[in-house]
Amino acid sequence: MSTVPLSDRPFQPLPDCRRILIVGAGGFGREVRWWVRDAWPTLQDRFAGFLDADPSRGSPERRVLGDPDTYRPQPGDGLLLGIGIPVVRRRVAEGLVARGGRFLTLVHPTAVVVPSAVMGEGTIVCPHGVISDAAVLGRGVLVNYHASVAHDASVGDFGVLAPYATLGGFAKVGADVFLGLHASVGPGRYVGDRSKVCANSCALADAPPDTLVYGVPGRHGPLLS
Repeated sequence: MSTVPLSDRPFQPLPDCRRILIVGAGGFGREVRWWVRDAWPTLQDRFAGFLDADPSRGSPERRVLGDPDTYRPQPGDGLLLGIGIPVVRRRVAEGLVARGGRFLTLVHPTAVVVPSAVMGEGTIVCPHGVISDAAVLGRGVLVNYHASVAHDASVGDFGVLAPYATLGGFAKVGADVFLGLHASVGPGRYVGDRSKVCANSCALADAPPDTLVYGVPGRHGPLLS
């Protein structure tokens, strides 16, 4: 999985992508299926189904083709990461990449993405998300609906912004960070790897890795597994 300037890669599957598969058939995976319909309306015949460890999530309309932990991607497969938990996103995605999988970058047509931004392979930007000037997103990042990454801000690999989460200008969050509903990171602040910012909380001071940020202004505590 790689990171490239947006001006060098359009928001379309690669020409040799013959099948689109969504990794995860849970709630978010089902939402991604709708975003595929919106973003790539002419490619609906390429959507093949889902990969999920729980075959009971399948249905005639929602085919589960295999377990992502054992599935071996076929030539022409394009994968979309429909999992919302950072640590699970990383584990599943890296396993698939090690077996030859390639992840697609999906940007909903209602999202605003400035061409000077940089986004990693496998990133998904949901409806009404905003990626502003010179923002940098790592591999496999999820920017959920109405979430925003301001100018010069960055999100590490497999970070997740829940709906309405916000990074201020020059803010930085590390890898595998989760920002809850309406959570925010103040301008120029840093939140370390694997940390979580609780719903409606605001990180107005730097937070080290493996930290739980809660409240307004955000207080810090150890992240308990």
